Amino acid sequence: MEDLKVKVPVLKLSFTNPLPEKKIGSFLKNFKKVLVVEELDDILEEKIKAIAKDSNPKVKIYGKDLIPKAGELTQELVLLAIAKILGKNSNKIEEISKKYKQIEMARRFPVMCPGCPHRATFYAVKKVAKDAVFGGDIGCYMLGILPPLNTLDFIVSMGAGEGIVHGIKKATNQKAIAFIGDSTFFHAGIPALINMVFNKSNPLIIILDNGVTAMTGHQPHPGSGRTGIGEETKKIDLENLVKACGVENVKVVDPFNLKEMEESVKEFLEKDSVSVIIARRYCQLLAVRDKKKEGIKIPKFEISREKCTKCGICLNEFACPAIKKEGEDFVIDEELCTGCAVCFQVCPYKAIRVKE
Repeated sequence: MEDLKVKVPVLKLSFTNPLPEKKIGSFLKNFKKVLVVEELDDILEEKIKAIAKDSNPKVKIYGKDLIPKAGELTQELVLLAIAKILGKNSNKIEEISKKYKQIEMARRFPVMCPGCPHRATFYAVKKVAKDAVFGGDIGCYMLGILPPLNTLDFIVSMGAGEGIVHGIKKATNQKAIAFIGDSTFFHAGIPALINMVFNKSNPLIIILDNGVTAMTGHQPHPGSGRTGIGEETKKIDLENLVKACGVENVKVVDPFNLKEMEESVKEFLEKDSVSVIIARRYCQLLAVRDKKKEGIKIPKFEISREKCTKCGICLNEFACPAIKKEGEDFVIDEELCTGCAVCFQVCPYKAIRVKE
């Protein structure tokens, strides 16, 4: 609006469910035209149209007729929508659009959070099982398919990773590993595991157990010990559940212990029957939050300039977002670091040390 040199009242809805209907209704009373700016589906637009029938039936509500349902909500899209409603000069619009296109955004692949236990699991597995076929599934760990981890060969649908590696093991002599999250395993992974046991297959299944449904907002699952409304409930033990499915080779490993994870993967890949490693470490976002509530300080790490050889393993292979380059030096961003200490194990030159 500053670029268009117009002043238009804006009602910003930071809380959208339940909608503040009285606030929206009183806002709508003042106008002939209102533009609803929301990304993707017209959820708010439909509700606001319903509110308008009571508060101001004559107001014209614009939204997805001017802003597309697909893609990201860019400055240019909003500019064009506002300009169309206000009947602004097209030459001016083109000039402003060019300005927006010149804005440079940092380009990178989506990455897992700093300190995410899944990153440590992928890094350890990739070191000792480079030739294996890696099956993926639905969850935060989907990001393992992207560079620089490049650890998943396919992702099809929820629970499909296990079934496909089972088929690969039956049809070929390749080593095969399926990664599946704890929440996904409870939801769609149990039948496939039983099928492998029943049909005498021998892939390695790694259940990424971070204690919660992290990808969609930390909702609980049967292994969390609480219901969706926060009530304590029976906690289903993953290890016993896997054994009950008939799996004899079962081990719980902390993925932050890279050495133990590597050795366990080596051992279980050679088994004649299906094996399961439960990589258990609480979601780091929640772990940090809990520590702060309890007043527990998070350790801080730094990279020694004297010992660092700039090999780039910490940044380019392990790919923690808390590690970055400043000029020629590799540094740890204290604002992003969650103190997981895995980079301490990753560095072959022991250049990463505890600062505090």
